[in-house]
Amino acid sequence: MFVSRTQLQNILKIYGKSSANTSGVKPAANKSIKNDELALSRESKITQKAVLAAKQAEDLRPELVAHLQEKIFAGTYTVSDDEVAEKIIDTAILDRLI
Repeated sequence: MFVSRTQLQNILKIYGKSSANTSGVKPAANKSIKNDELALSRESKITQKAVLAAKQAEDLRPELVAHLQEKIFAGTYTVSDDEVAEKIIDTAILDRLI
């Protein structure tokens, strides 16, 4: 990619720097220059919390995972309707709290 001198000067103008100033001395502060800002959405904040919680959670228990996989593949793994309903309700409550 080629950046022309004009493009470079335009970029420097955007960031309030003069292309003629190459001495390393900063020009006087220009009060019209705005700082960059970052605003996180609600969803991003929730995602951050989830990632943090996942990082802090205990590691997987491979022996339990293997045991459950065997049951699932054998067709002997069952979950009661009450357990499924309880997890759905727990998840709904947790979603509202977050």
